Amino acid sequence: MTTVEIHRPTKAEMLSILHSSKDDTPWVMDTETNGLDVIGPEAPHWAFYIGLMPLGSRHVFILTREEFDLWGIAPELEKKALVGHNLRFDLHALDIDPQEPWIDTMTAAYFNHTTGRRSMDHIARIHGWSKIKTPELLKQGRILDVPEGQLFTYLADDCLITSKMAKKLRIEDAQYDYLVDQAAYGMERRGMRLLADRLEEVRIQLKAKEDRLLQELRAEGMNGNPSSPAQIAEWLLEGGRRLPYTANGKPSTAKLVLQQLADEGDDLAQLVINYRKITKLQSGFIEPLPKLAQDGILYPRTNTTRTATGRFSCNSPNLQQIPKRGPIGKAIRGCLTSRDQVGVIACDFSQVELRVAAAFAEEGVLLDAFAMGRCPHTEVAAKMLGKAPEKITPEERYKAKAVNFGILNGMGAKRLALELKSSKREARNFLDDYRRNLPSLHSWMEGVWREAETYSLAKTVAGRTRIFMGMEDTRPAISVIVQGSAAELLRHALVAVDAVGLDPIVSVHDEILVPGDKDAQLLQEVMETAAQEAYPDAFAAVKFPAEASSGETWGDV
Repeated sequence: MTTVEIHRPTKAEMLSILHSSKDDTPWVMDTETNGLDVIGPEAPHWAFYIGLMPLGSRHVFILTREEFDLWGIAPELEKKALVGHNLRFDLHALDIDPQEPWIDTMTAAYFNHTTGRRSMDHIARIHGWSKIKTPELLKQGRILDVPEGQLFTYLADDCLITSKMAKKLRIEDAQYDYLVDQAAYGMERRGMRLLADRLEEVRIQLKAKEDRLLQELRAEGMNGNPSSPAQIAEWLLEGGRRLPYTANGKPSTAKLVLQQLADEGDDLAQLVINYRKITKLQSGFIEPLPKLAQDGILYPRTNTTRTATGRFSCNSPNLQQIPKRGPIGKAIRGCLTSRDQVGVIACDFSQVELRVAAAFAEEGVLLDAFAMGRCPHTEVAAKMLGKAPEKITPEERYKAKAVNFGILNGMGAKRLALELKSSKREARNFLDDYRRNLPSLHSWMEGVWREAETYSLAKTVAGRTRIFMGMEDTRPAISVIVQGSAAELLRHALVAVDAVGLDPIVSVHDEILVPGDKDAQLLQEVMETAAQEAYPDAFAAVKFPAEASSGETWGDV
């Protein structure tokens, strides 16, 4: 049973309490909603009840949504410093815009353990706090069927647990992340316009291509369901192909398996790859995008606390999965623009992860290339092959590029062989040559792995920590440090872009989009300055250039 006092105040009492509370007193806030889809003015779910609690007190004030709106609570609450667990969800559920920095206990928990469970129930359990279970009817979205007394007690308990977390967790470690959350919140509220007519044109083109590919599969004897891995495997095996088997004893038709067959000249494997690519784009984007739009506007979720490294992820829709290259990806991106259709400006960092790795490893080959403004892939190829940079062929540059990026993500000889369309032995020799010619990078990576094995953790430049549990493989430690530290730079850039009023729309990987009526040069300068000044001691040896371009749609930049 909760030990807080539950109050159902009158309008005069609630406004008086808010007015009389000290300006530096944070307020814990939690809401109870009828579901989880709360972003956008036409979202199907919203907050029905609101719990408010001065941090450090034992008094929880509970309001209905009608009271919250009619009493004018929002303008008063927006002036307060707020504390919540997954606070952006509650803010969307109420559609309010706080003006003061806030604290999110979920963000703090994530900063200190990126792969740890972050639910309120879990955190309460590991700290030995008694926590009331979520009512079953509430889990089902049937909030109006939950007895009022039970609901109020549960809501008050959530406020109490949030207050305890704010005191127990190292919330000061994630101080900058709260600014990131605020920038992401504004980004989510702006959304992107979906050009439905253009999307329909793309749908028709893709459907025609899908039908042609299906006809080709039928002509080759594939009479089953080409979307079924089991039926595709059976068809390929009947045709004499040799397929590897999965751990559960089933033949594999995974992308890498089919790609290897295609690289060996198997036209049918390539046909399956092409068909899968088209149907995935159809089901992943073409079909759901119109359903996700609210009055023509999409409101993508920017997840700042989900990946193991600290990078952002995205959903509803997952814009990160739209192919960046090729005509199909460009066509889909061409269906997205700014809310007011003033075009978009996109700006992204150049080779940011490779620059981060070069600085950490103090690798001279890469650092010299960046300092002189030369292509790092060409310089690496020249070093490995003992040739002048101007003599390097496009194929040689491509191989060096594949290793430059792949090795930082744990790419081994098997995967590199597929990438380079070579034998595994050739790929292994290539990796050995790479390590021999970039000794500082190789030595640094080996040191990272040894440290991760010893201490079972890896940290980004900001101190964001991934803890490796039990027998968990520590090889991803390189990705945490390199990819994660690059993500820290993007976080600083997003906050800076938001602070100068450029109104970011969305952030995908190392790119930030703003409306087309903003200043492209200013966007580029702000991002570069933010990255350069974020961690000057760690990255004194490298610059972080960015490049901005504009167009009518995202596909045009």
